[in-house]
Amino acid sequence: MNETWKKYEEYMFKISAYELMLGTASFDAHTVAPKGGSEYRNERMAYISGELYTLSTSDELLQMLKELSEDESLDDDHRRIVRWHLKDMMRDRYIPKDFFVEYEKLVMDANVAWEKAKNENDYQIFKPYLLKIIEMKKQQLTYLPDGDKGYDVFLDDYEPGMTMAKYDEFFSLIKEKLVPVIKKIREREQIDDSFNYDYYPIDKQKELAELIMKYIDFDFDNGILSTTEHPFTHPLQKHDVRVTTHYYEHSLVSSIFSVIHECGHANYNHSIRDDLAETYVFDNISSGMHESQSRLFENYLARSYHFWDNLFEPMKQIFPEQLKNVTQKQFVDAVNKVECSLVRTDADELTYPLHILIRYEMEKGIFDGTIDLERLDEIWDEKYQEYLGIKAEKASQGILQDVHWSDGSFGYFPTYALGSGYAAQFVKAMSRDLDIDQCLANNEFKKIKDWLREKIHQYGGLYLPSEQIVIATGQPFDPHNYTDYLVEKYSKLYGLNEE
Repeated sequence: MNETWKKYEEYMFKISAYELMLGTASFDAHTVAPKGGSEYRNERMAYISGELYTLSTSDELLQMLKELSEDESLDDDHRRIVRWHLKDMMRDRYIPKDFFVEYEKLVMDANVAWEKAKNENDYQIFKPYLLKIIEMKKQQLTYLPDGDKGYDVFLDDYEPGMTMAKYDEFFSLIKEKLVPVIKKIREREQIDDSFNYDYYPIDKQKELAELIMKYIDFDFDNGILSTTEHPFTHPLQKHDVRVTTHYYEHSLVSSIFSVIHECGHANYNHSIRDDLAETYVFDNISSGMHESQSRLFENYLARSYHFWDNLFEPMKQIFPEQLKNVTQKQFVDAVNKVECSLVRTDADELTYPLHILIRYEMEKGIFDGTIDLERLDEIWDEKYQEYLGIKAEKASQGILQDVHWSDGSFGYFPTYALGSGYAAQFVKAMSRDLDIDQCLANNEFKKIKDWLREKIHQYGGLYLPSEQIVIATGQPFDPHNYTDYLVEKYSKLYGLNEE
């Protein structure tokens, strides 16, 4: 191997040590660390972030990457790794270090404020932090050579190649195809899911979560499940991927599907090729691609009837009283119930993209100046009334429900809907090679994982999403796969075709 690549690997080892330290501290802060230590912890984490910034944007690293980018002896995979890293680094170098450190400290403090505000149902606690984050995100754009593109810059951060124009077209299709179906379903007799709101002890829910994770072949030797306010997955490295969830005593389904969703993320990172696992593309996977795998697990698999063939009876044994009068069909119908609800993470498949559309429209308005920042919480409620016909009675179900804005993740939300669209195309391609229902019924989830690893996961973030979709399915992305799937599934479930 050439000497410059060796030097590059040695340099990346130093960077990875800082990233591991910060990642572990961040995970602890969101899960087990005492809240009283946040001020001390955040100041020092911001300082270490600054040291990592110095390493990650140094002239020495830049010179290595430029040399490697011109090295014709590198194979295609190594050239892609270098291109991705050089692209991101050239952008990061425009941000002043002092600004970077200040921002890192702000979002850490903002997360503490957000959690307190959510638990106390008081947006005013979080509001000044959110407004400061928005101010600094706008200031960040002024440092970047392409900052005049505004919100498009952040969209590209999370999904390379995506713009407002492309998302507008995507969401226009969603509104055209799905809103009429939702309207018809709202006029139908609703599915009974009352069993979901019985009392489910948290210790028993944890037992069920472990049962489900074993069924979907979660790698417990290289991952853990923990508890947090807002579920997330944190891949420190291939052999240390941490999954979290939140339990509600009067909602069985909430934790079930958040666990499955997060395991979809974890499975992606667990399945990256070993030769890529310690390279830049391990953690360079686009958000849309990552969400495609979590949404594939959560919706396309876990909301199907046969997913529960091997789980339903064991689940009833864990909750014999609560589920004694519930059949497997009743349970599966209930987890597919369409209902205009307030909380995105608990939303059904059909209305879910409208939750994302609301956030997307608000983020566009935040960065083009068409939204009054002083009224963000009110505008949130107005959009829920417009699109879903409901309004939150408390802030924890409204603007405070998601953690994303507390860490400045503007541009992330649209990838949830886009990832759901990718997943529809992946499942369609998978079904040509596998009998998915049979794999689920026969307790052969590993066959599904093997297909995903071969077609998608092994590559990590080596390819653009547009390239990865063609590799996996043989065709460019077509969002009609997503809307056709939803219309067909829910028209059948609610008998709309019988009219």
